[in-house]
Amino acid sequence: MKTCATVFTIGWGAALAFGWIALAAPPEEPTTLQTLNIVLAALGAGAGLWAWVRIRRGNC
Repeated sequence: MKTCATVFTIGWGAALAFGWIALAAPPEEPTTLQTLNIVLAALGAGAGLWAWVRIRRGNC
């Protein structure tokens, strides 16, 4: 249970942090860096969602 809770917290924290970095980036930021931030935010959200589903189902 602690592992899923840790993945949940870190995943959503990463999603929020990298999502904010991607949204607040200046217009002259390279596209590859902005794309990387979006991908990292999506991976964090996916990990957080996966952990939440496992916690809700009780099989973690």
